Amino acid sequence: MSNQTERDTLGELLFREFGAYAAALDEHGEDWAHTWPSATWPPHTPLAALQGRFAVAREAAAAVGVEPSDAAITEEHQMRQEYRAMFPDGPPVLIG
Repeated sequence: MSNQTERDTLGELLFREFGAYAAALDEHGEDWAHTWPSATWPPHTPLAALQGRFAVAREAAAAVGVEPSDAAITEEHQMRQEYRAMFPDGPPVLIG
């Protein structure tokens, strides 16, 4: 695998895991944008497990040079949410 492919793959994994973590925070009534960087959850809860998965994905991405700041992660997730809101049935496709 090339370095660019590794960065793309691990970067996408990072944001997928963060998306799951942020969605769980939303479901539990938390404001994910303010809670996630400093969240401290008791052990053995689904949120702690998701936080751990995100932390591992972040470390893996950092190993290949993908190291977004907390603010960049928050901004990227907000953009992904806006995109999903614009296209709830998935990305548009060209027919032809």
